Amino acid sequence: MLDINLSTLLLQVANFLIMVYILARFLFRPLKEMLDRRASQVTEAVDEAQEAVREAEKLRLEYERKHGNIDAEIVALKNEARVVIDETRQQMLQEAHQELEAMHERAREEIERQRVDALRLHRNQIGELVTGLTRRMVEGILNPQLHQAYLDAFLDQLSLVQFDDRVPTDGEETIAAELITAIPLTQESKSQITIALETVVSHTIDLVCRVDAGLIAGAMVRLGDTLIEGSLQGQLQQLRSRYEAEHEAEIG
Repeated sequence: MLDINLSTLLLQVANFLIMVYILARFLFRPLKEMLDRRASQVTEAVDEAQEAVREAEKLRLEYERKHGNIDAEIVALKNEARVVIDETRQQMLQEAHQELEAMHERAREEIERQRVDALRLHRNQIGELVTGLTRRMVEGILNPQLHQAYLDAFLDQLSLVQFDDRVPTDGEETIAAELITAIPLTQESKSQITIALETVVSHTIDLVCRVDAGLIAGAMVRLGDTLIEGSLQGQLQQLRSRYEAEHEAEIG
């Protein structure tokens, strides 16, 4: 049989209850409160983590949406750039073609201009050559008889001239006239020419004579602004001018 001391047992029970009370008051309650706070913190952390996950998911979805829009914009920009490049290339090709055509046209015009200039130069050279050769040939065969024949022809030409009102008289009875001949004239020839002029103008002529060997043969008379050409040099010049005019009409 166990020998139990009741006072000792009661003392131990009391000590146990006191210990339980102390532990419950000073250990278990703070521990519980700490555990509750810890649980609350964990719960808040979990909630925050879940909110962060949800926010991250939203951001991911937004990023994917924006990324999709960016991809679409990039595709649109590429297509637009391709269209612009194609249009620019076509425009550049068209401008290059137009410039090439313009260059060809300018080249054709320049070639044609050079051809016409060459033909004109050739024509002028031929005219000068023919005139010079004719002049030298005639000068080689001129004699007093030929000079007289040219003067006679000039007198006939004067008789056919019709002045109308082309010779101003200023109310004067005498009109000044200049006679230019290739060789000096005799007084008889001067008188014949003076009479012929007075006949056609119906006025007295004050004739001034001078010699110009460049006329080759024949003569010419200047009455005011009117020139009566009857020299061989004048005839050669008329032939040259006619040749040049005909040649100009041919080359267009």
